[in-house]
Amino acid sequence: MSPYLLQILANAGLTGAVVYVPLLARQLGASPAQLGLMVGGYQGMLFLSSTLFGRWAEFADRKRFVVAGLIASTLAISAHVGVRSLPGLFLVRLAAGMCAGVFPAALIAYFYEHNDRLGRFSAFGAMGWAVGALIAGAVASGHIFAASAVVLGLAAVVATVGLRSQRIPLQQPFLDVGVFRRNWRLYVSFLLRHLGAFSVWTIFPVYMVDLGASRLWVGVIWALNPLSQFVFMNLFERFGEKNLIRAGLIVSIAVFVAFAFATDYRQLIPIQIVLALSWSCLYLGSLKQLMRRNTERSTAAGMLSSTLSLAAVLGALLESVTGAFGYRAVMLVAAGFATAGTALFVFFPESDSDSSAASRERPENAGE
Repeated sequence: MSPYLLQILANAGLTGAVVYVPLLARQLGASPAQLGLMVGGYQGMLFLSSTLFGRWAEFADRKRFVVAGLIASTLAISAHVGVRSLPGLFLVRLAAGMCAGVFPAALIAYFYEHNDRLGRFSAFGAMGWAVGALIAGAVASGHIFAASAVVLGLAAVVATVGLRSQRIPLQQPFLDVGVFRRNWRLYVSFLLRHLGAFSVWTIFPVYMVDLGASRLWVGVIWALNPLSQFVFMNLFERFGEKNLIRAGLIVSIAVFVAFAFATDYRQLIPIQIVLALSWSCLYLGSLKQLMRRNTERSTAAGMLSSTLSLAAVLGALLESVTGAFGYRAVMLVAAGFATAGTALFVFFPESDSDSSAASRERPENAGE
């Protein structure tokens, strides 16, 4: 039960801060370009951290990375409490990004060694995102970061007490490009889809407010996406990975187009549910494929997290350009990038020869 509980607590603690930061930044006088730079800086540090620590966890005790990452994240989020200026907010977001990338890949790999039900595991992560969004919507502004830090601290305690040491050292050099070489089509398709998506998420809280949503409704609408993911990921566990990935990419295109033509915040409610369906398919299918095809599971999961973060950096920069042309331009350009990712995955599929020995080690756990 501990990995499931950790998924909820860790994601809740980090998400509460993520949802509120754009609103705080605007209160501190941030322009759209500065907001994009701040989000990009956070994700840039997350990219570096996920890549480094995801690989490092292959050569040491994975539990230590989970515990250390959660403790560091608790301290980084706590540092947000005293921020009163844009430069200060920028610095603590950089620190938070570095700390938040230490533990996720190690936690995924830790779980998969004992249980291959990635749909349920991912679903609990989505539940954590929902709880974090509700924290951001319901807790008074001055206490959001403190509440998030408490949740992360509790996660660190659960990890310390509930996880066992797990060492599965690889007989290969630390610097190795094999995982990327085997899975580059998936990573690039994922990158393109999420690059456009993150240009949307960069301004999404502000977009909801400008469509008439109160701060409570911002939290509720944001939470609707991960709450729906919790349902979908449990339902989609039994489906094949390739079909899930294709469906996730194609439906994403329709979602971003729908966002472009919303005229009231209440119209975002059904779109968020369809968005949850698309993300559940894409993320679960990608994670299943990476865990099945690679013995270096922490590395593969870390690279997926790094791909998300790289897309977030590029997406924030993209928004700083497309945002000058209005919300609709941001959404339609995102749909264009999702279309490019779909085309790459559909017309240039992975070949069977790209598979690693991992697919032969655990065929009974392939999840097909």
